[in-house]
Amino acid sequence: MSNALLKLEVFETVPLEDADTRLDAHQAVRMRETAFEEGYAAGWQDALEHMRNEDALRRIGAEEALQQISFSYAEAHQALSEAFLSLTGAMLSKVLPQATAMALPERVATELADLVDRHTHCAVRIACAPAARAMLEPLAAARPDVQITFHPEPSFSDAQVALRMGAQEREINFDALLDALRAVFAQQSQTEATQEQAHG
Repeated sequence: MSNALLKLEVFETVPLEDADTRLDAHQAVRMRETAFEEGYAAGWQDALEHMRNEDALRRIGAEEALQQISFSYAEAHQALSEAFLSLTGAMLSKVLPQATAMALPERVATELADLVDRHTHCAVRIACAPAARAMLEPLAAARPDVQITFHPEPSFSDAQVALRMGAQEREINFDALLDALRAVFAQQSQTEATQEQAHG
């Protein structure tokens, strides 16, 4: 028994001897131009896609940066507001009362000088709290040209003084000034708290 040989089909294509595979110069130039145009178009497409991706990344980065800035600004604003309110509260409760006590004699001296300069009759009564008299008595020694008498006024605080010359009267009331400042501060604090709650 003889073995049959397998016969395999060959798929190789052999160019026909009579087919002319050569390109003329015009066809070669046209093929180069076509390849260049296709490559150029593909390059532009890649470049445009790359630019779109970069723009998208930049937009995302800018949005994130703006969100961080906005958040940081809100935090900074709240921190500054709280610090300012704390500082102002401390000034109203501690610093300004001490400052007004130190400024009271100078203010009384200024009002006294103005009052005396406007009148020829130089007899002045100074009404003040009993505790404030010792602080104001040096004014009388500094103005020997003016007849100054002190009258205790128990209803006055140490920050209140009234200067009377005949029918003329001038009142110095640092307590009222501080109370007005405290009222404005309390109102501002309430407004700030309301705004912070409204904006979260």
